[in-house]
Amino acid sequence: MSKQTDVMKSLADARPARLDPSGTPPLPFAPRTEPITGARPRRFRAAALIPAGALAAAAIAAVAVVVVNGGATPAPSESGSSVEATGRLTGSQILLAAAERSSQEAPGSGRYLLFRHENGSVLTVGSGTATFRMTAKSSDETWLARAGDEPTRVVSQTLGLTPLTPADEAAWQAAGSPATVLVGKPLPNGEVGPGSPVGTGAGPRRVSTSDADVYAFLPVRDLEKLPTEPAALRAALLKHFDGGGGDMPTDRDQWLLNVASGLITDVPVSGPVRAAAFRLIADLPGTRSLGVVADQHGRTGEGFAFTAQSAFTGAIERRFIIDTATGRALGQESRVVKPGGTTSRLRPGDLIGYSVVLEQTTTDAAPPTK
Repeated sequence: MSKQTDVMKSLADARPARLDPSGTPPLPFAPRTEPITGARPRRFRAAALIPAGALAAAAIAAVAVVVVNGGATPAPSESGSSVEATGRLTGSQILLAAAERSSQEAPGSGRYLLFRHENGSVLTVGSGTATFRMTAKSSDETWLARAGDEPTRVVSQTLGLTPLTPADEAAWQAAGSPATVLVGKPLPNGEVGPGSPVGTGAGPRRVSTSDADVYAFLPVRDLEKLPTEPAALRAALLKHFDGGGGDMPTDRDQWLLNVASGLITDVPVSGPVRAAAFRLIADLPGTRSLGVVADQHGRTGEGFAFTAQSAFTGAIERRFIIDTATGRALGQESRVVKPGGTTSRLRPGDLIGYSVVLEQTTTDAAPPTK
């Protein structure tokens, strides 16, 4: 296997499952033959050395970002204007303000890094002759020993499937409100393979462990030692750029956008490292402001977005919502801009999935064992 293929496979295997752009994230209800545990031990891969910020064109928004003033969410665009409306921060201004807040964050003193997410993926499901869309939700809670001397624990739970829109709910009810639906497996050519039965109810809470002492391709103890200057961080990331391909952009700047954004939302790095990631993104072309928006839990912040393009997924707009008081991400979402590959059956503007950041902290509390 070539270095390029090996790196890309490791990226795909290790990134959080909620960020799978193919529309078939390995959630507990996705088609599979092995027993369902709800855990995702594939996060922890000791072989690779790339930060998991190298997320592919992540697909993460179940419901459109809602503009706080009640106006309609603007349709995604492949390129944003550099001139923002009067009174609205530009994308770069949002990023630099978040960097300033993040750089002031005091280092945590707890023994464990603890972070929790709620995740959702929009799936097209069927029952009988009816088809409709449902949001499949799950939660995860990860405990990392900062010294890297204890197993990593992941607490996960399937939260069930709910109709995406009132029209989908009407279609589901017309089908008899089935407790089990069929979920097809999207194929690379955009076709949908045979469906697998999936229950729409919530699943049990599960705890799994991993003996690996790495997270996001780095030893846990080194996560907070990543470069804190944007130029140094850029150089460190680009050491692993082999031209992209697959579901990663081949354009270097787009690749960097995908990589650095993962440090903001999914990798438990320190405030100064996160600040460097914000500043790195601010220096790259392609970001645009969304203004004041709300995440899936109704928390408001400043939003920015960029479009990730690949032959594997088409063009997907990734949207980020930042808490301006702390410089931390509240969540991220995505929708289709230009269908292609695994999204070829979707329409421009269709939503794919979301991730809400519920907690990122350090703690001395004992992690759960069951």
